Amino acid sequence: MHNDLLININGYVLSLLEKILNANIEVKGIENIPTSNPKIFVANHFTRIEAMLVPYTLYNLTNKKVGVIADDSLFKGFFGTFLSNLGALKKSAKNRNEHIIGDLITSCKDWMIFPEGMMVKAKDISKIDKNFCVKIDETCQRVYTGAAVFALSSQFFREKYFDYKIDNYEEFSKKYFVNDCKDIDKNETLIVPINISYSKLRNGDNFLVDMTKKLIDDLGENFKEELEIESNIILNSKITIRILEPISTKDIIKNLYKKDFSQETIINKLRYEITHDFMDKIYESLTINFDHIFILTLFLYSQKSININYFKRLIYMSIQEMQNQNLFLDNQINKNLIQLISYEKFEKFEDILKVALNDNIINIDEDRYVINKEKLLDNYTHNTIRLKNILKVILNEILISQKSLSIVKKIVSKKEENNNQDLLLLLQNQEKDEFDKSYEKYKYALKLKPKDIGNAKYFEAKDSNTCVIAIHGFSSAPKEMEKLALFLNSKNLNVYTPRLDGHGTVAEDLKNKTWQDWYNSISRAISIASLKYEKVFIIGFSTGGLLALLSTKKCYKEFSGLVCINAALHLNDMRIKTLLPAISFWNDILKAFNEEKYQKEYVDNYPQNPDINYDKHYIDSIEQLELLMKKTRKNLEKVQKPILILQAKDDPVVNPTSAYEIFEKVNSTNKSIKIIDSANHVIVTQEDTKELFDFIYDFIKRLNLKKSN
Repeated sequence: MHNDLLININGYVLSLLEKILNANIEVKGIENIPTSNPKIFVANHFTRIEAMLVPYTLYNLTNKKVGVIADDSLFKGFFGTFLSNLGALKKSAKNRNEHIIGDLITSCKDWMIFPEGMMVKAKDISKIDKNFCVKIDETCQRVYTGAAVFALSSQFFREKYFDYKIDNYEEFSKKYFVNDCKDIDKNETLIVPINISYSKLRNGDNFLVDMTKKLIDDLGENFKEELEIESNIILNSKITIRILEPISTKDIIKNLYKKDFSQETIINKLRYEITHDFMDKIYESLTINFDHIFILTLFLYSQKSININYFKRLIYMSIQEMQNQNLFLDNQINKNLIQLISYEKFEKFEDILKVALNDNIINIDEDRYVINKEKLLDNYTHNTIRLKNILKVILNEILISQKSLSIVKKIVSKKEENNNQDLLLLLQNQEKDEFDKSYEKYKYALKLKPKDIGNAKYFEAKDSNTCVIAIHGFSSAPKEMEKLALFLNSKNLNVYTPRLDGHGTVAEDLKNKTWQDWYNSISRAISIASLKYEKVFIIGFSTGGLLALLSTKKCYKEFSGLVCINAALHLNDMRIKTLLPAISFWNDILKAFNEEKYQKEYVDNYPQNPDINYDKHYIDSIEQLELLMKKTRKNLEKVQKPILILQAKDDPVVNPTSAYEIFEKVNSTNKSIKIIDSANHVIVTQEDTKELFDFIYDFIKRLNLKKSN
């Protein structure tokens, strides 16, 4: 933090201001900030704190003060001191415009302007006759052109000065305060558009509201509204400042300047066009977050109600298509997104759904959402909409983006069966692309497995509506489950052997993967299978057994039963229990002394099937396996589906107590355990698999017959 901006601000007040300045801010496009040129930044305007946060952020990036025109009411007390130190001017400041133009001519200070002229609380922007207009209650106010005037004027005067065409330089320099700073800068003035986006807009009380009430006795209603919204932004939102490519004022005016047009003529010919162009860039550069897609999908869907799972699928497809078309998406929007459509609670969805339910925009009717469009579209007033209908504010913001609107509109207008087919193809392609990218990354590695080892496979059966998902183990590959898959397929069952992320290529591919990555692979596999088949069984071997158990928290009607084979709840390998903690401790010591080059990254592995399994285990990967084991143990009591537990009697890797613990703790009414007489761990590939495979097939057959009856 630059302390010179915080002069005379102390104690309780300083802690509040620091909270504001330490908000979760992400800056994109830093490379677009010109280093030498005088600059005028232009941005959209939603909150009062932007007048502090954005110039302060730019100052930290450029070490150059960025002035801003702020409402007179802000120049009181500690906020006023801070703004003055930053270089801000009141709206009512004498010779304000001349000061700005002078700063741009000399590059004494950069400036930031909000062309919308005021906080656009409803984010209700429309385009009328190639002009953007801000709707405030019942009036529509055209976006101001002052920023264009300042930028073009400063460049016009610069050109005149270096062409020796300033008639009375003394009078000119006095008018624009040139001598107060330094000589006129030779570099052209650049207009730098900025989009300010918020990832999570919410309302409600918080401790910052309480703190401010202690500082200020009489809070007006409008200020209370602003305080509630903006304090929640500071505490809960991510603010994305996206800096766009600068616009040359020299190129804009050169033709008219050569014709010796006056300043007034040039300004009048260009101000509206330039303003429209940079505002269009600002609005189209919105950082799109999950809330935007949620509410836009709801708004564009033409029916009064929508199936819950289908609604989620529409959101998922829209996000993927926006990514394909290189729209600006929040960098967290895709994190674990597959869980949105894989039949379990997805945090981002549940969070915005809660708002929609509380505001009665959505009501739940069994497996459908009933949409109250009238409630959604209620505008309220400029000073109440953010408190009473925050989802309309979010909707207004995304409606400005024509590209986003077009994408979602196209998807929601399709028939449900067509979208389901498109989603199936999309998921299958994502699965293939993930493997292809990993394979390409390590194509020159000496121990890269043949593609047939790591490729996910589908074994189709005629006239069958049942699918078995067969999940391989840790550091292995789909090939591990192929013998079982072929057996079940011969019994007229569809079988699908997905690949866990990081597997089936080289050991290094697994090094930086998390157990959540593996779980997401299974989530995608379940989504694919449920789109194609009426019944889904999940078989998991070893680590795959843990993932199979964990996946039972997904609630989907197609799920019929679960088989665990040597599920790795507890391991026999003493290296896991003793050696690995010691290695991790050793590595931590080396890291503390900046001697990472001596760290031990992996332990050797001597697998039963070296053509399939990796020959080494990375320490980080084993730690992820341990986390998965702990997570699965905690969730065993939630398992209620029919389950068959299979365990090799003398498994050298998995402690057989794992099977008994699973049997005891799951809450399935239909559960059974079978011990296989084998001293191997990978019993799905051993020579004699008849007993094992028969147990599995009989379990599936019995449940299929029961469902049919």
